[in-house]
Amino acid sequence: MASRPEIDIALEKSTLTLVGFPDVEIRKGKQARKDTDTMTIQKSIKSKAAIVDVCQERINGIQTYAPAKGTIPCAGTAYTAAALVAIYQKCIDTRLALVGIRHQEAIAMQERDAADTARKAVDEGLIQWAVNAYGPQSPQAKGIGYVPRTATPPTAQVRAEATAKAKATRAARGTTGKKAKKAITGATATAAAAAPVTPVTTPATTPATKA
Repeated sequence: MASRPEIDIALEKSTLTLVGFPDVEIRKGKQARKDTDTMTIQKSIKSKAAIVDVCQERINGIQTYAPAKGTIPCAGTAYTAAALVAIYQKCIDTRLALVGIRHQEAIAMQERDAADTARKAVDEGLIQWAVNAYGPQSPQAKGIGYVPRTATPPTAQVRAEATAKAKATRAARGTTGKKAKKAITGATATAAAAAPVTPVTTPATTPATKA
């Protein structure tokens, strides 16, 4: 009688441990995974383990009660006991194979993440080295992957606001443009100097008297 394969999966903290593969651990990902995800994983594990249990039960029953000779009709097709056992055993074997594949996938994903971390740690420095060593417009820097930044042209609204601010600044400082400067001649300067200056008087205040 075939023994039941140990492929039950125990859930502990953030790691999935495969019983029967003591050195195998499959991480679920980030530690902050939601409780709903954990519940989904648990249900999936129980479902797969239940299928294995059913298959093993069928195999045990066939080997115990099915006739050694003859066939058993199933869904309109006649099967020998050996053929039926092979069907259920195949279901178990494929799940065992899948466990190994998923283990290899988990290892490959961890190695990929480590490689990405190492790449990100040096990538910016490499680009900056190429720019410093050869210049931002050099074919060497561009060949390594440097992309010069292109200035974004200002919008019409931005240009209008800049013009208004410039006019306000000139007015506050009393500066004039080229045309206004050309209009100032000796005559206009003399007239401006000869213009009488009206003194500004401040009305006197009477101190308040006590009653």
